[in-house]
Amino acid sequence: MKMKQKLESIINKGKMLALAGIVSLTPLTLNSQPLKHYVEPRVGTIAPVTEKEQAYDSSFLIGGAYGLSIGKFGLEVSLDYFNSSAEYIKTKSILPRFNISYSPFKQTAKVKPYLMAGVNFLSESSTIDIPEFNVHDKVSNTTSGLEFGVGATIRDKLHGRISYTVMPGSENVKGMITLTCGYRFGF
Repeated sequence: MKMKQKLESIINKGKMLALAGIVSLTPLTLNSQPLKHYVEPRVGTIAPVTEKEQAYDSSFLIGGAYGLSIGKFGLEVSLDYFNSSAEYIKTKSILPRFNISYSPFKQTAKVKPYLMAGVNFLSESSTIDIPEFNVHDKVSNTTSGLEFGVGATIRDKLHGRISYTVMPGSENVKGMITLTCGYRFGF
């Protein structure tokens, strides 16, 4: 029993030293790079990817984001809205997202490409209307997904991105492809 306690004590001390090292390096990393904030209104299109042949069309998307970047890293929180429809179903959707970006590419002053990954939550409110069968119903659903994509900014203002979201918990779609562009207002 004493051997197990000594081992746990050594592991805990190692964790504390590692955490202290990370915390001590963080101010150096943050101080060496300027912190940039931005707000970005955006428009785009979103298309579901389904396993079955269904009549889902791409939809117009409108939204906004708040983000910050430190050197090659970035964080962004965004909220997008879109409508979609299938044969007898009309759906209004809200898509909150949290993304992290990293740019391993050589950056010029004009173009800054990056890779991104994140988590999003698709909240849908659907109206089902089939008059022939006297069916009128409303259904709400929320599904989470993992998003991966690439994007670029031009002169730190114009922004474009294409991404794919994996939706493992959705009954209707297995994913979504999103293409957006926007204009960043930095401060």
